[in-house]
Amino acid sequence: MPTIQQLISYLRTNNHIGHNNPITARNLALYYNISDGGVEVAIRSVIRNAIEQGELIGSCNRGFYIIDNRNEIEHNLNSLRSRAENIIHRRRNLMNDWNDQPNQNNPTNLPNLRIIEGD
Repeated sequence: MPTIQQLISYLRTNNHIGHNNPITARNLALYYNISDGGVEVAIRSVIRNAIEQGELIGSCNRGFYIIDNRNEIEHNLNSLRSRAENIIHRRRNLMNDWNDQPNQNNPTNLPNLRIIEGD
């Protein structure tokens, strides 16, 4: 498993900087010999940890890259917000579908979730 520094060094050395120069999780996992042959959970975990430690790693449908400018950070922030909203919407639909079943005798009492502006 690569360290965060190894990952960042690899991305920089191989010019995976900016939206136009991504690398797929699969190719990263293959490079580090940690491929699971599918969704590449291990390398995605390293990427999440790197972001938590202050590294600016963005993603697009073609892979991951080091964020290089304001447009890229805003694109990633908007994409994450959209994904969060879609997940909350799907959660609400599932909860309503469960609670709205005919003769539902065991409804869930979990609260609805929402995104609050300004946090």
